Amino acid sequence: MAGRLSTAGHDLVLWSRTREHAEALAGRAEVARSPAEAGSKADVAITMLTDGGALEEVVHDRDGLAEGLGSGSLLIDMSTTGPAPARKVAKALEARGVGFVDAPVAGSVGPAAEGTLAIMVGGAEEAVGRARPLLEVLGDPERTWHVGPVGAGQAAKLMVNLVLGGVTVAVAEGFTLGRVLGLSPDDALDVLEGASVATQTVRSKRDKLRSGDYGDPGFRLALMHKDLRLAVDAARAARASLPGTERVAELYAGAKGGGLADQDYAAVAAYLASMAPLLEHNPPEG
Repeated sequence: MAGRLSTAGHDLVLWSRTREHAEALAGRAEVARSPAEAGSKADVAITMLTDGGALEEVVHDRDGLAEGLGSGSLLIDMSTTGPAPARKVAKALEARGVGFVDAPVAGSVGPAAEGTLAIMVGGAEEAVGRARPLLEVLGDPERTWHVGPVGAGQAAKLMVNLVLGGVTVAVAEGFTLGRVLGLSPDDALDVLEGASVATQTVRSKRDKLRSGDYGDPGFRLALMHKDLRLAVDAARAARASLPGTERVAELYAGAKGGGLADQDYAAVAAYLASMAPLLEHNPPEG
């Protein structure tokens, strides 16, 4: 994402909690020593972090962004944090004259590099208008939605990942069932891709499901679990129940506890396969 902004002609000042990530673009951007230093040199700051705790730490801790951003500047947070942290940070920055937009994304490494991310945006019209030219570099303008005030972008992102996590579990369970009942992996995947409502998930994860190799994650399983928990917590706060999603979140928690946290989120299929002893042997035909 930083590379795309640089290619589009924007001057960048970078900071990362993992310094080598920023240094990888040192030839194309200045590398700051702290979030405050980066913010002091920017009219617009963009954050992409793990969760709400990381966002609050980077913004509010000593030498955080809030110390560097000047009145009239703008923070675009593209992390997935849930609505409450977005609103909390926005309110704190408002007192300093700093605007805030929450703009979480759907899409992993490939769409980020290609600038085809889907982006769900929350914020005031004026702030979103300032953010939009940058968002158009990072994502697909046809799939960039301004869905309401601060926090609304986060609500939309949780909705999307709730569905994505649930569909992926359904595909993994269907694949497991087909195999234990005697279908070859290729036949099972052919039918799931061609006949099921989860075609896009099967198509995008087919190679990983077929090989059982989930070690090159487009989106880490631990992050999917985090987003599902955020969705469940947000529903509870709104006095709603999501029993299916709770069970899906439990499955991702089990996979995470089984050592798959840093694998692709489709590795939930490996966790399900571990509960199917027949898959350790050749399944019976028919």
